[in-house]
Amino acid sequence: MKSINSPSDINVSRILRLIWQKRGISRVEIASELGIDKSTVTKIVSSLDELGLISQLSQGDTGPLGGRKPIFLQISPSFACIGGVEINPGRYVCCILNMHGTVLFQHQESIQPGLYEKDNYNGIFFRAFEMIASEAEKLGIPLIGIGVGFPALVNSDEGLIIQSVPLMIHEAFAFAQEVSKVIDVPVIIENDARCCCYGEQLLSEKHNIRNMLFVLTEYRVLQPTEASKKNLSVGIGLVVNGRILKGPECSAGEFRSILWDEGNNGQFYSGEDRLESIDNDVMQSVFFELAQHVAFLVNTLNLEQVYIGGIDKLYADKLMALIQERIRYQWPYKIQRKYNISLASLETLSVAYGAAAMFLEQMFALPSLSSRSGTGRSVLKTFADLKKG
Repeated sequence: MKSINSPSDINVSRILRLIWQKRGISRVEIASELGIDKSTVTKIVSSLDELGLISQLSQGDTGPLGGRKPIFLQISPSFACIGGVEINPGRYVCCILNMHGTVLFQHQESIQPGLYEKDNYNGIFFRAFEMIASEAEKLGIPLIGIGVGFPALVNSDEGLIIQSVPLMIHEAFAFAQEVSKVIDVPVIIENDARCCCYGEQLLSEKHNIRNMLFVLTEYRVLQPTEASKKNLSVGIGLVVNGRILKGPECSAGEFRSILWDEGNNGQFYSGEDRLESIDNDVMQSVFFELAQHVAFLVNTLNLEQVYIGGIDKLYADKLMALIQERIRYQWPYKIQRKYNISLASLETLSVAYGAAAMFLEQMFALPSLSSRSGTGRSVLKTFADLKKG
């Protein structure tokens, strides 16, 4: 969480975030929307321009009474870039985003059991980081941070992987702290499904969607071992009142069917072993079970948006149709619910992209008003230092 170094940091952060969210906004519009004096806006914008953090997008038309043409501002896309990484039992995915959230590079690679046994999740991360750092250098854009998504219980505030069944992590590990001893850019981590929520928030033009659900469904090995079979793994990301829900123990979104019984290694009553063939009857039973749970959450929490990601479109379409059906069936009133169900915007890139989007979100987050002032670098100094490395 950002701290406040001085009262001016609040205005700098508010202006930066608004320019980031509303690409192509003028100084006059900034002053009006934030209720800040025009001279203060002009001064702060000049400082941001000197730093190279913002740039001119275009000039507008003069008003009916003449005067200067308004200048529309944006965050400079090539000011810096951010890396995103997903590590799961079957593969790792990495990407690079510019400051607008545009994908500049992406790569994915299978993880063989022998490789994971040799390198584990730390070694896999460093493979991904070296690739990202090399590509950023080729692009000629400073790399200022990395976001990483894991199928795990994650305390993102402390950079801690608490536990992960898929990655066979049984004891808490201070991942962000440990890798920061080796690489020269900050690293932040999060649960994979919650990363997906950050990605959809960044990509969405509907900034007023405050309550949504991301269903991350991946057909992959349960663990990176030779004997492990494939199964349908499900994680859920929840956004309630505009905030990504983590929970006091950072376990919000962990899924296991209410029909699950002792002795079943999967997450469903239908069973992990029955998913091997992925025939239509099996998928129908498992998807029906999942659709019931999603419909319950959508109706109970009055959610506006559901995203389905991680599986092929063919299966995602079937799952979405079942969810639609169950929402209607499980809704007790004649008044129709208003909601939308759609495919994830970036499919197999959802987690890695979302991890990088999380870093961007934190960069442009507003400082906490409860933070002690005068204890750190100014916002402008922070961005200048990030770019210098």
